[in-house]
Amino acid sequence: MKKILSFAGLLIMGGMIGYLGAKFFLSGSDTETASLLPGNSKAYLILLLPLMYLLVVGIHELGHVVAGKTQNFDFFGLTVGPFSWKPKDSGGIRFAWNKSLNLAGGVAMMLPNGDHRLRQRFMWFAAGGPLASLLLLGFCFLIGNLLPEGTFLRFLLFALGAFSGAIFIATILPFRAGGFASDGLRIINFARNGPTAAADLAGLQAMTHLRSGRPHEDLPADSFAAVAADTSIPAQQRVTMDYYRYLHALGVNNIPQAAALLESVMGRLDEYPPGSHGGFYLEQAIFEAQYRKNLAAAEAALAQYEDSPFTESLSLPLTRATIANLRGDRAAVLAEIPAIEAALPKSMDQSRVPIIRQWVADWKA
Repeated sequence: MKKILSFAGLLIMGGMIGYLGAKFFLSGSDTETASLLPGNSKAYLILLLPLMYLLVVGIHELGHVVAGKTQNFDFFGLTVGPFSWKPKDSGGIRFAWNKSLNLAGGVAMMLPNGDHRLRQRFMWFAAGGPLASLLLLGFCFLIGNLLPEGTFLRFLLFALGAFSGAIFIATILPFRAGGFASDGLRIINFARNGPTAAADLAGLQAMTHLRSGRPHEDLPADSFAAVAADTSIPAQQRVTMDYYRYLHALGVNNIPQAAALLESVMGRLDEYPPGSHGGFYLEQAIFEAQYRKNLAAAEAALAQYEDSPFTESLSLPLTRATIANLRGDRAAVLAEIPAIEAALPKSMDQSRVPIIRQWVADWKA
């Protein structure tokens, strides 16, 4: 209920910002007309507030997607309010409902191809959203000024433009909240090129490493350890470094170290947005089932999973298969294999694909 009330409050606050902004930018005659709008027009405006919210947030997130595409980023997901789009395993885009209110503010998930000029490319990706909001603001006021004064459509365009301007200001300001860094903070961090930017770059380099399919054992674990030990760096980034160190430990078959690192990550999940926790619980379940053969721990981790747009299509069937295999339920394992094989080419961690293919071959045999 607290999340629902917070989301409703965000819609109302955004609508008020748009309304007040429109009244401020309208001419005197328009302001007078706006205050005298017929009752049914006022009702229409209130009913349109959620649609205005979705539109301005959608344009903002699409700005990130377009900017990412120009910088050779791969698309892995887009969430706007209750709507979500993810790549199909067979190609194309599929729609899904977003059930996590923590992600209702909008998220564009993209990863870079290659590790050249990562700092500059990610600055452009971060700037894409605010730039799109600014363009929508300009478009609305330009078209609105061409319409007759006193019309509801003119007022609506000005309100929409003001709403988009509010989104621009809210995202360009440098701050960190709910596990997310604002676009403005990301741009500033990369422009300064200090320790925080170095940590972000280490994370981006790790992601490009995994996307390219290079083995986990080749991940630069010493660099990740140095970042994780630097207390001047935000806690979320340090937790992320420990996760990549966990993958490296798996790659060199150091299971005790991998277990300790994963336990450390799971103990600090609050550093991440709640909507992203599900993937970590699935990873924990896979680790307990496949590497430690601990059925009770694997099932307990899976029980904590909640559906999220952040979850890869590979993760859930792979988790169910590893647990079913540990139970000795061959039919359940075989039932999950088609979904696993279909999702492997789209996995964000291509480094793990050969390992999973070997698991599948063993299960089939």
